[in-house]
Amino acid sequence: MIFSDPPYFLSNGGTQMKDVWHLPAIARWEKSCGKHPTQKPLALLTRIILSSTRKGAWILDPFTGSSTTGIAANLVNRKFLGIDREEDFLTISRNRKLEIEDTHILDTYKKKLGGFDTKNQLELFLAKEPEIEYERSLNFDSK
Repeated sequence: MIFSDPPYFLSNGGTQMKDVWHLPAIARWEKSCGKHPTQKPLALLTRIILSSTRKGAWILDPFTGSSTTGIAANLVNRKFLGIDREEDFLTISRNRKLEIEDTHILDTYKKKLGGFDTKNQLELFLAKEPEIEYERSLNFDSK
């Protein structure tokens, strides 16, 4: 995986990123399709994804639960594969994915997402984020 430089708004204004992020707790609208006992805040997963991946990257969550990582990935133009063995949680995951397929709901989620300096900071960044072509082959030449 190739890690990108953190977006400017995540990099503390061009200086080293802070080690403490002030992010909102899980909001009621994040549980619209059901509850998971260890659900994480959407703002947290969004920040992690933005600081460690580029547009179009694949993200794998082998213990996806209610798929907060997947929702965050979809909000910021990443691809997602989630795995879980609990059918009830997979039902929540599927319903959350179906919910954000409605572009009005997707836009609403992006606007409600906390942890950014301004309301439109995430949208401005996503509009300017370059498309990166990922290498899709592995070279196993032995030397």
